[in-house]
Amino acid sequence: MDNKLNSLPPKSDYSHSKLIGLNDLDKDPQVVYFTEARNTLASDPYRPAFHFSPPQNVMNDPNGLCHWNGYYHLFYQYRPGGHNDVVHWGHAMSSDMVSWNDMPIALYPETEKDCFSGQSLVEDNRVIAIYHGTESGNAIATSTDPLLVTWIKNPHNPVIPIVPVDSTGYPYRVFDPCIWKEGEYYYSLSGTYRNGERSVDCEAVDHIFRSKDLSTWEYLGSMLESGFLTEPGEDGAVPNFLPIGSGKHLFLFFSHKRASQYFIGEYDEATHKFHPEIHGRMNYGPLTVGRLHAPSATIDKSGRIVSIYNVKESIEYRGWSDIMSLPRVLSLSSEGALSIEPVEEINSLRSKQIDISNKDISANEIVDLKGVSGNQIEINIKLDPGEASECGLYVLQSPDKQERTRISFMRTTNRWSKTDTLQIDASESSKRKDVLASPPETGPLFLGPDEPLNLQIYIDRSIVEVFANGKQCLTLRVYPDNEASQGVSIFARGGRASLLSLTKWDMKSIWSELI
Repeated sequence: MDNKLNSLPPKSDYSHSKLIGLNDLDKDPQVVYFTEARNTLASDPYRPAFHFSPPQNVMNDPNGLCHWNGYYHLFYQYRPGGHNDVVHWGHAMSSDMVSWNDMPIALYPETEKDCFSGQSLVEDNRVIAIYHGTESGNAIATSTDPLLVTWIKNPHNPVIPIVPVDSTGYPYRVFDPCIWKEGEYYYSLSGTYRNGERSVDCEAVDHIFRSKDLSTWEYLGSMLESGFLTEPGEDGAVPNFLPIGSGKHLFLFFSHKRASQYFIGEYDEATHKFHPEIHGRMNYGPLTVGRLHAPSATIDKSGRIVSIYNVKESIEYRGWSDIMSLPRVLSLSSEGALSIEPVEEINSLRSKQIDISNKDISANEIVDLKGVSGNQIEINIKLDPGEASECGLYVLQSPDKQERTRISFMRTTNRWSKTDTLQIDASESSKRKDVLASPPETGPLFLGPDEPLNLQIYIDRSIVEVFANGKQCLTLRVYPDNEASQGVSIFARGGRASLLSLTKWDMKSIWSELI
């Protein structure tokens, strides 16, 4: 499916005094173009209705997520001309992180080949963006306008230039950065690798720099070396470094081998060293192109850590590529683990509601849930796994059961340990020949002896996201071929389980062309 629109209009020419509200954007030629592009692609059944997707062409990492002047701003790697175009920073804005407005492109390549990934820092009177300029180095841009349309690049870019390295990566490689401030100094991390080949045998390392003026940066050494916490071949790209409470810091990052991950630990401001205590993954699927890709995170005005991720395709290019996950709130649980919840604002999209309660599922039984169906829905379900070795749901199920996606909880006990896992299995999700095979997303989920399984399931045409007990979240793309693949059934294997309650809502679209 090719978009037949003409080329993207040139860079917008707004001034700070001229751009005072969202209504002004209706006249911007780029925004008009993006609206037309979305209308052109509206017939694609895999365009999500309540997840952010690009207006057209190729989107990659989210960048610089921030909360400024009453709005949330999402930037993202964007190739406006398609696969062969250079990378810009696309831009979307929202008052609630649910409904998004396309904005004019924020950053264009100038002294660099591409404007690759980076993050932002919100100050009282401006927003600072730091990003990686390919074949150049790490660069700074700042904005003071109300809607972050106009950006001024630092005249000294690249402020942290690429330097020659030896075979081990010494002294440091420059790559995707983040930024924060301590006292009078700005600090930046460059997420990269050393001692080997990325995705094969390297180790992750994140280098720290500091500056008083954003132009001159001093190299302080490595802040983090992953060591045994990750496997050989993993790097520490796209870092996000944020305080998460109880004296701990959250370090989100992306590995080109194993995708989105995190550390929780202590940061020593005197030595500028981070000491991980917990390591966790947010992606458990295929090697090298994990479905849940790079993170961008911020602390909003209410004090929440909010994160968002791009979710990769497993189907041929259709005139657009990739979508964003739902925004997630990350916090520290009372046990010191990472808690993951969808932003509560997503509840505003709920419409028609259906409730089911108190249903027993016999061992090895599959029960179709009459009246519970759809490909644009939210399901909240509470299950007692009982004696079952596996229990869960089939969603996006065709009437003949030839297409269906399995969401399940499994208990595996052997003579060494007891392991609880959550999974999304897409092996039967589509009969299309052009869909790439993909292993299940399978992550740990440990429930207490009397703790029920609580799942929040978001199904949005070509994406399934499952939040479990505030402890785990799995994400997978699916591409049913049959328009009737919208059924839901519940099952148990190896023993009985009980459905305690289930609520299903239809979810409204955030895009006018998809209503």
